[in-house]
Amino acid sequence: MKIRTFVSLELPHTVRKKLSEHTEFISGHDKLQQIRWLSKENYHLTLAFLGNVDYVMVSSLQYALEHKLCTTKAVPFKFSEITPFPFSRSPKIAAALLERTDELIQLQLNVADCVRKIGISIERRRFTPHVTLGRLKSGSRKSLAFQPRQINLEGVSKKVVIFQSELNPQGAVYTALGEISLG
Repeated sequence: MKIRTFVSLELPHTVRKKLSEHTEFISGHDKLQQIRWLSKENYHLTLAFLGNVDYVMVSSLQYALEHKLCTTKAVPFKFSEITPFPFSRSPKIAAALLERTDELIQLQLNVADCVRKIGISIERRRFTPHVTLGRLKSGSRKSLAFQPRQINLEGVSKKVVIFQSELNPQGAVYTALGEISLG
């Protein structure tokens, strides 16, 4: 059985709550309701999107990640702004962008390396650390009135999580399949 899967860095509850407060402020100015905001429980930083993989691969992936990340310390992070993303004429999401720190980049490289070593192919593209806060409704992408909002929010993550993502009309439902603690 194949399941839609990704690996992410867990955000502490206090950070998700603060991000949610920012989205409430922005949504209060979104008079045309151009953005479908996500629940704060769904906020995460994707390190590797795997797509549809065989369910039996999940335990192999968890084992590989536990061994690869066993000496990895908790990862500090800092958000810089909330902005339409990607940076194009037709952004698809409202995202909280994180600073590209050495620790964050190395963690993402280690996760991607593990994924590839167990035989799952993933896209090779530049990692732009961000957290999806909302999805732009397709008709509003070109006329979006949402301006970037500078934020100063820091935290430390102590966990990498393997998630299953099930899509439905109301949005994605995420189910944790495995967790890897960071030092």
